[in-house]
Amino acid sequence: MHLKNEKSYCKLWYSFLIILGLTLVIADFACGESLYSAMKKGSTLYEDKKYDEAIKSFIDAQIESPENPKLKYNVANAHYKMKNHEEAAKNYQDVAATAQDIQLEEKSIYNIGNCMYRQGKLEEAVEYYKKALELDPDDQDAKYNLEFVREEIKRRINQSKQRKEQQKQKESRKQEDKKEQKAEGQQQQPKKEQQEKQPGQQQSSKEEKQKMAKKQMKKTKPMTPEEAERWLRSLKEDKKKHREREREKVAGSLRPEKDW
Repeated sequence: MHLKNEKSYCKLWYSFLIILGLTLVIADFACGESLYSAMKKGSTLYEDKKYDEAIKSFIDAQIESPENPKLKYNVANAHYKMKNHEEAAKNYQDVAATAQDIQLEEKSIYNIGNCMYRQGKLEEAVEYYKKALELDPDDQDAKYNLEFVREEIKRRINQSKQRKEQQKQKESRKQEDKKEQKAEGQQQQPKKEQQEKQPGQQQSSKEEKQKMAKKQMKKTKPMTPEEAERWLRSLKEDKKKHREREREKVAGSLRPEKDW
């Protein structure tokens, strides 16, 4: 009788373990399906250039797999596309620090270099491209960007030198102009003395100058406040467009970030 009870107990326990195992398998499968669907949705949104929505999907997926390197990397890429370069760099650094895949680590470091460049931190960008090449000496994009940024640093140094030289030349010309004006003033003193002796002619000259000034004022019609405001606005827009064109001309030559 005692033996039968033990057998019944064993059967019940065995059935319980089978049910528990099936429950865990189903839960893991459901979790896997949810993670896969979130990652797929995020990737689709990323390809459609809906980067802010893609980030939300990748973050939702991170709830189930917080240490997934692919998710971290994709979040960083989406931030980069949105020009959140500082936030993108932080995410890439997290991936590079924890990645067990050397290829993923190299890509993250390369992308940090691009983030540094976009923020105007050229020396830091150079260092990250060097680190990327230490991990993968055959990375042609890293080689290209390293040389590109080095040339950009040289170009900016030369521009700075040229501006300083131009400033010196301007100051030198100003000094020369002052000397010339002083010399002319000394030469004109005798003429003024002669003019003082001829008050009639001096008065006539003043009247002629006044007439000429009135004619000039009639010719040049003053701008209304509305016209002046429109002119200033268009001038600011032209300057802004020019700066953007110059920035794109330089930055557009940089090799892009590496996707997954």
